[in-house]
Amino acid sequence: MAWRWDCGMSWPDGLGWEAQTPMAEERRAGATLEAWRALRREERAAASARLNDRLSRWSGFVLVLMLLYMMIGVAPYTHEVTVDALSGASPMSPLNRMIWLGVLGLTLPIMWFRRSEVLALSLRVWPLLLLFVWFGATTRWAIDPTVSNRRFILYLINVVVSIALVAGLREPRRMHAALATACAIMIVIDLISWIALPGLSMTDIGLAAIHNHKNTLGSVMLLSSLVITPYILFGETLKTRLFWGAMFAGCLALLIASKSKTSLAIALSALAATPLLLACLRLRAGAIWAAAAFGVAALLAMGFGWLAWSYAIGQDPMAPLRSVNFTRRTEVWMFALNQFVEHPMRGQGFGSFWDVNPAVQPSLQTDLWFAAETHTNQSHNGYIDLLVTVGAPGLVGALLLLLRWIARGLGLIRQSLRNPTAEYRDALPHALFLGVFPMIFFVHNFMESSYFSANAMLGILILLFGVDIDMRHAPPPERAARAPRPRAAPIAVSPR
Repeated sequence: MAWRWDCGMSWPDGLGWEAQTPMAEERRAGATLEAWRALRREERAAASARLNDRLSRWSGFVLVLMLLYMMIGVAPYTHEVTVDALSGASPMSPLNRMIWLGVLGLTLPIMWFRRSEVLALSLRVWPLLLLFVWFGATTRWAIDPTVSNRRFILYLINVVVSIALVAGLREPRRMHAALATACAIMIVIDLISWIALPGLSMTDIGLAAIHNHKNTLGSVMLLSSLVITPYILFGETLKTRLFWGAMFAGCLALLIASKSKTSLAIALSALAATPLLLACLRLRAGAIWAAAAFGVAALLAMGFGWLAWSYAIGQDPMAPLRSVNFTRRTEVWMFALNQFVEHPMRGQGFGSFWDVNPAVQPSLQTDLWFAAETHTNQSHNGYIDLLVTVGAPGLVGALLLLLRWIARGLGLIRQSLRNPTAEYRDALPHALFLGVFPMIFFVHNFMESSYFSANAMLGILILLFGVDIDMRHAPPPERAARAPRPRAAPIAVSPR
């Protein structure tokens, strides 16, 4: 037995007079209570970690299901547009609405357990919500209010689902893994369809595989190429790069076979421009602004040189463009712009211009080729469609929103490139995708219409990725006010 010596007296440890004081009893009780509290904190932290993991897995599962549905649709292998003989319009499938309501139901657990994050995220995407206030107002004077309201409500469901999925997949690695999983599944399905069912997969104008149109296959493979490329560039292991390299080869083969010229050109341009983009974003801010200024100056110099050369030889500077009709898209553009002039500010109602009641659909009141010879359900230019449906205010708001996402997406890439921590290094593949996709989407909508277009895959995905960008965007730190430093008091030197 150990003994303590105090004031000439010895006591066994734990049996001394100090152990009998009330203060010592309080200390022991306090230590026991603190240990219990620490144990409870550890248990709560472990339970919270398990819940977060389960919610992330569930969110990833729902995201994969949603992506596969958007890519395939409700009618696989239906390559011809079905037109109602009585109305002359494309019939609206009620199954589509039921599926989206089902997806919304699958996100309810996420919204409940992440309700604080969902609320905070809703406040961060206020420009998007404000834009939807204007879209909702345009449904009041739409030429087909029933269709306009139905499409507006569907887009509201898309926004809610996007916010829930982003709140559930807060880790960028898990979000990107879910996207890549859906794309890999889709590539395998399309390759098997092309090989095993060539008769069902091919159309007269290109490969459509399981999708409803060859341009849909092109859009799906364009998205897949953007998702896969970051894994090839920044894969941690050789096995990872080889697997996603094989997926990219299959994606490129399907893209070429689809004969979707717009998607193929954009995909190849993005692949070539990505290394240059990464190199520029590694530079300092001053160097980036200098490079941007040089690029603008170079474009202006080229334009001025072309004008000077054209006037010197006496030719029309616009002559090369006059013969280009972008597969007769210019005729559709001119018709839509003429309709915009009739209602330049308020538009004809959200989603209320194509595929509406034939009695009021403007294109069906004419004998133009795209009304009489084929079924046209878009202007093949997303910005013109916005002009004609939600007016100039809607287009301006949509462009500002898209430019905001582009700037913030590029900021995410730069943040991941210049921050050496493991957290930002792991987030780099997803950051690269979020930085590139809005720019690709901006270019893509000059030839196809998907920005706030009903049931357009890329139009729904820009909502999801835009919300994701706003969630991951770190606001710039507040700069402390630089107050003038007080002068140091003179040191008094005492004479010796």
